[in-house]
Amino acid sequence: MRPSLALSALLSASFLAGAVPAQCQTTLALPACETSPEVRKILDEKLDGKPLDKMKFVERVAYERQVLEDLIAKYPREYEPYQRLVDMRWAVPDDFPPIQERFVKVARENPEDPLALTVGGIALFHTDTPESIRLLEAAKAKAPQFPWAALELANIYFRGKRADNGKVAENIAVFFDACPDSTDGRAQWLLTKNPSLQPKVAQALRARLEKETDPKRLLDYETLWGLEFRTRPVAEHDALRKQITADLTRLEPLNPKGDEEWFAFLIKGYKQSGAPRETVTAMEDRLLHEYPKSGRAFGISEERWEKANKEPEDQNDAAAWKKYNEAYKEALKGWIAKYSDEDYLQHYAWYETISDDDTLEKKEGLAALDKFLKDMADYQLPSSRRFISAAGFLTDHGWQPVRAIGLLNQAGPLMAGENERSRQDDNLSVDEVKNRAERELWQSQWAAGLLLKAAKQAGQPKAVQSLRATIEGNPPENKDYLSGYWWNRARLAALDSHKQDALAYYQLALQSRDEPPKAWRGKLRDDVTDEAHALWKELGGTETAWAVWSKPPAGKAEELAEGRWEKPKKEIPAFELADLSGKTWRLKELGGKTLLINLWATWCGPCNEELPRLEKLYEKVKDRSDIQILTFDIDEDLGLVAPYLRDKGYTFPVLPAYSVVVSLLDGFAIPQNWIVDSKGMWRWSQIGYGGETQADFEKDMLQKLDSMRNP
Repeated sequence: MRPSLALSALLSASFLAGAVPAQCQTTLALPACETSPEVRKILDEKLDGKPLDKMKFVERVAYERQVLEDLIAKYPREYEPYQRLVDMRWAVPDDFPPIQERFVKVARENPEDPLALTVGGIALFHTDTPESIRLLEAAKAKAPQFPWAALELANIYFRGKRADNGKVAENIAVFFDACPDSTDGRAQWLLTKNPSLQPKVAQALRARLEKETDPKRLLDYETLWGLEFRTRPVAEHDALRKQITADLTRLEPLNPKGDEEWFAFLIKGYKQSGAPRETVTAMEDRLLHEYPKSGRAFGISEERWEKANKEPEDQNDAAAWKKYNEAYKEALKGWIAKYSDEDYLQHYAWYETISDDDTLEKKEGLAALDKFLKDMADYQLPSSRRFISAAGFLTDHGWQPVRAIGLLNQAGPLMAGENERSRQDDNLSVDEVKNRAERELWQSQWAAGLLLKAAKQAGQPKAVQSLRATIEGNPPENKDYLSGYWWNRARLAALDSHKQDALAYYQLALQSRDEPPKAWRGKLRDDVTDEAHALWKELGGTETAWAVWSKPPAGKAEELAEGRWEKPKKEIPAFELADLSGKTWRLKELGGKTLLINLWATWCGPCNEELPRLEKLYEKVKDRSDIQILTFDIDEDLGLVAPYLRDKGYTFPVLPAYSVVVSLLDGFAIPQNWIVDSKGMWRWSQIGYGGETQADFEKDMLQKLDSMRNP
């Protein structure tokens, strides 16, 4: 029931104060599936990302919050402004408690109002999740078809301590039952937990968009195309590409003076339609001409440059990498001058590119650091990583060690606050709690190591006094962090002039590390070995004895060979997936073969570096009867994958597996390599790409695959 205009005005004025009369609460209008046109117009105009990116961080946060507060005051029965204001907790966590307290108070004073209950519920998520669930369930009970309470419950159950695929599927079904054609980003992400619902949503969304003319809403075709490709059989993909061509024919005339976002949307559409390269290039040229200073134009120029200037394949080839890096720096200077609207280029790109250049002139390096720190302070949330990274830059180059000490001292309180806020999250799974603790340990070791290094360079041993007890505490139980622990013990002992002790600790640091460092982009950096070797020579040790002293003990070589391989904690699902050629692959039919499954996406930079090596390995083993290589692609825009494969010339099997991987891992990093033994057991997982040469990549993979003969 919708209240009269007079009652509506009364309720609007009183909602935030929690003074809605009990007899009126059941008549409150609930937010619709879509934000009202009036509110959408204000959000699009005032909170557009490009102008906001130009604002200083403090000013931006204040402005964004004021816009949302004004909308809430004027349109108190709209949902999106509340949800956006709650999401600002991640931008300004210290400012969130009063907002949370206010929304929870309103919820408790208005127990019959589903909107008030939902807003209170989302405000409590992560700090009092049981109460968050109670409020959201109460909202759902008051209005079973209220979409937003169901969506927020699905979000809670998606991952973490309370992960429950069944409850996600149930609640997301409630949401799409009420809002069958919604393009809400979170709803589309959560839809992966209910595959049977996806075709229905795609059908409803197409019916809606075919009547749409608003350019902002037409951008939702990108969501539609992704859904259609993921929910239709591969045999129908050619027909889908023809449909996208027809869509584009209708869309282009509707917005002839579109902005850069519109041009980027059309370009992606033409790629998915399978249009000739010349057509796509012409569209890119139009964007370059119409928006020559934009970030999208920069992306096109960088992609073309990288295609014309291939990275060296051998990470050990110092000369080739030096030539490539110098060429990239020259190109980057031109891009910075040309693409003034791209904020990453203007604020951070130069520093991040030259930060590990050991040939850098001091004046140029310090100027880049000064600009980076100023821009970070102006445009980003204060973070400990900013100061730790800057201190690392100074200590690596041996510049201004006293300043590095000051930066690390600034990082300390920030790091403590970040860790405390992270510990307050009550919805972390056991694995997430473990990962958080390990992340804190790694960061503290990193910062302590830099402080020890800076203190030595500055001749200020007292600078580490506050960390002495931590550094000399008990070794960590996790072997992954033992090497860092002993390394810091060695640096502290050397700083204290206990050099023989330092050598003992350096030896433990060398022996306990997971794997020896490898060359990266033409440089082999091994600070532990270099520091230990320098101290060894300082104490009069010979090179012959050093070779004996620094050699890994018996049995360590095999342990090091595991490198980044880890034991998975889940079972691989009994998948049945069709590849892009139409062939169906079933896990149960692959028995007797050892599987290498690579997870990747077209947009993933490290994947793009690893896949050429995977293709060569596939060509080498594709005729073996005991090994099978498959790849799981997780692109949401699946229509981009086949054109990408044709362009690259890859022939390995590609199985669209977005829903499978999201459902299995609830968040993940790529690339990944999985080893599944001949009995279908998931035995090993390797996350990330280490930049290996082709020979090392093949050796590592074949060694792991062959080891499964006797698992």
